[in-house]
Amino acid sequence: MKIRKFIQPIVIAVFAFLLYSNTLGHKYALDDKAVYWKNEFVQKGISGIKDILAYDSMAGMFGKDSKELEGGRYRPLSLITFALEVEFFGRETTDVAAKQPFLGNPGISHFLNILLYIISLLILYKVLNRLFRDYKPKYEFLSIPFLATMLFAAHPLHTEIVANIKGRDEVLAFLFSIAALNSTLNYVDNKKFTGLISAFIYVFLGSMSKEISITFLAVIPLSIYFFREEKFSKLVILTIPLIAGAGLYMILRSLAIGDQTAIEASMLMNNPFLGTTFAERYATVFLTLLLYLKLLVFPHPLTWDYYPYHIPIVGWTDWRAILSLILYLALFVIAIYGLKKKTIYSYGILIYLATLSITSNLFFNIGAFMSERFVYVSLLGFCIIFAYLISEKLAQKITHIKKYKNLSIGIVCVVLLAFSIKTYSRNFVWKDNLTLFGHDVHVSVNSAKGNSTYASELYKLAEDAEQAQDTLLRDKYLREAIPYFEKALEIYPDYSEALVRLGNIYYKLDGDYKKMLEYYLKTLETQPLEADVWANTKGVLNFNVDEPEYEKYIWKRFSELAPDYYESYFQLGSLYYFGGDNQADSAIYWLEKSKTLHPNHFENLFYLGVSYGNINDFQKARENLLLAVEISPNIEAYRYLGISYGMEGDDKTALSYFEKALALDPNNEVMKAYVELAKSRLN
Repeated sequence: MKIRKFIQPIVIAVFAFLLYSNTLGHKYALDDKAVYWKNEFVQKGISGIKDILAYDSMAGMFGKDSKELEGGRYRPLSLITFALEVEFFGRETTDVAAKQPFLGNPGISHFLNILLYIISLLILYKVLNRLFRDYKPKYEFLSIPFLATMLFAAHPLHTEIVANIKGRDEVLAFLFSIAALNSTLNYVDNKKFTGLISAFIYVFLGSMSKEISITFLAVIPLSIYFFREEKFSKLVILTIPLIAGAGLYMILRSLAIGDQTAIEASMLMNNPFLGTTFAERYATVFLTLLLYLKLLVFPHPLTWDYYPYHIPIVGWTDWRAILSLILYLALFVIAIYGLKKKTIYSYGILIYLATLSITSNLFFNIGAFMSERFVYVSLLGFCIIFAYLISEKLAQKITHIKKYKNLSIGIVCVVLLAFSIKTYSRNFVWKDNLTLFGHDVHVSVNSAKGNSTYASELYKLAEDAEQAQDTLLRDKYLREAIPYFEKALEIYPDYSEALVRLGNIYYKLDGDYKKMLEYYLKTLETQPLEADVWANTKGVLNFNVDEPEYEKYIWKRFSELAPDYYESYFQLGSLYYFGGDNQADSAIYWLEKSKTLHPNHFENLFYLGVSYGNINDFQKARENLLLAVEISPNIEAYRYLGISYGMEGDDKTALSYFEKALALDPNNEVMKAYVELAKSRLN
């Protein structure tokens, strides 16, 4: 008997491992960049943990003060596990998405994801056995705990979590949340006060993994209410440590990232409801809620990409939104009606609704329409109801044991086989970015992000081919990327990533810098400080183009689109500066505007000083040149200072600056001549 009780846990563990064993050879994909190989804190190993705890979870990638941190994500625990991996298992690793080697070990990361997933399943099985202790199945492998756990393990919606390294935050959050429920049962069933202490710790650790654990402040007392006969006062008592655990997390979160509730993302990719009416927003929310129900039962097709506009914006004239509202009202009524009777239907629905509540967009905008990972925990309610129907209701309908057993096993095997095949095959798609994006772009055909992301992956391959001096392969990848970037812009005309890279492609393929700059100007209309646009434009116009009037036109357009940024004014001033002495006034006009915005720019000050000298305003010439040499001692700046004094007959001061210039380069023949000339004039 002792050995027999381990059979089902072993079956669950082996089953789950086999399901995800084909991920062990996978690399990094999707958000692994942000949480692992591009995360500065994680890459530091143990020494980075203090920063992981002190800042937003994306700060390690974007920087501690980046505007990309709007919205607030404080989930340090999974990042700490990654940092520990780097410390103990990290080795120099390369990835097609990374331009430089980094510390990592994807095989270890994927193995740990599977291991943690299995541990969470075993705890779940234990907890369900304790909750359903009064339910006696007709056949042990058709018990509610075993069926629910197996279905939960096999469900294809979990592939995004387990097959993607970043998904560890969800796995850990569920693991600690279900452990908190187990500890609470220890308090209720065994009168162990330590159960409350451990429940507090587990809820805290779960919340530090991901905020979904906070929903267990409802799930845990509901579970006790449904499966134990406890007074309301005891439910209150057991909830206190749960609130304390979540409260401690909220305090640490507030200290790390502040109050983010009033900040609304201004970009469509971070705010899919941008520009929608109140009615459109909630109609679209209910459309996504309908899709969740569909994916619970029929998880196909799956995609990482539910960005605009794979999910379309709809109004209340759309039958799907209306149907969804009706279905969810019905589910809510069933849940409330069964609350007093403590029905399993009510319990399963309440788990689904409670855990989906914070990611549903019903109460606050989470920055995405929907995601498969958002129902990672929620589908547990569905699994419990399915197991109950097979184990209890079907058994009541079919009293003949053999017939019931054969039919039930048949149904379960068909469902598990279908889910397992889908899960195992879906895992292959998560191999790496190119595989994932290349597959799912044909699912999320109307997603701007999906099209642009896949095109960007092809663009990176083109850059690698260019570095290897394989022009034919480079051009092949660039041409393959074009229709996907164009599709992204058809969906979202202001998408800066697509605009910039499509412009780059036309320049790389055809040398068409004017077409490139058309895309750049369009980018600056919504992203006036897009770094790649400014850097690339400077490089192309300064080194590869010799059309002064066209260059002036471009920089004037840049100045109109980014009036508070100095660079366009400096570039205009430079064009007039090098245009000759008769353009000195125009050079001064633009360089002074640049100086107002960037007073410590050496070249700007130097050009400004020389330009003032060209119109014989030697006082202002010296003011700017002296500021320039304070920033960086320079031969030419000292030479022009000397010339300015010499032009006014102050040969002694002129000589001092010529000598300073010569001191910087004692072998400079030109400066030697200036020194000798100044000395001769003094004699």
